[in-house]
Amino acid sequence: MPITRLSMLVFAAAWLTAAAAAAQVPDDLRAAMQARDRAFYAVNAAEWEKYTAPSFTTVQQDGSFLTRVERLANLNTQPVRPYIPRSREVNERRGEVVAARFFSGGLWVLEVWTHEKGSWMVLMSQVTTATPLARPAAPY
Repeated sequence: MPITRLSMLVFAAAWLTAAAAAAQVPDDLRAAMQARDRAFYAVNAAEWEKYTAPSFTTVQQDGSFLTRVERLANLNTQPVRPYIPRSREVNERRGEVVAARFFSGGLWVLEVWTHEKGSWMVLMSQVTTATPLARPAAPY
């Protein structure tokens, strides 16, 4: 029995460590993600642009495809809203590219970040409205 219990503890620790490692990103990327998210909710176009690549494209929850210029114009029509932090976030890094998936404000968001010329920027994103069953009761 002690071996089984020890095995379970080792497995649980390894699983939790792997999950935490997947969510970890460099400090400068985490700061860029938070700054861009806050700029989005505050409708701060100048700040949002700092973290959005010139070639940025997005697919919105209604299926519309927008370029950076189009999304920026769309952003400027939105009302300012209270900031909602990311939850259920998963990040996967491959060199200078990071795929980030998270839940925020009733939406699932997938972003592709790249590190170019010393700063992190979003290259593309896709946003999907969550179904009532997919909405988290609490972040994990």
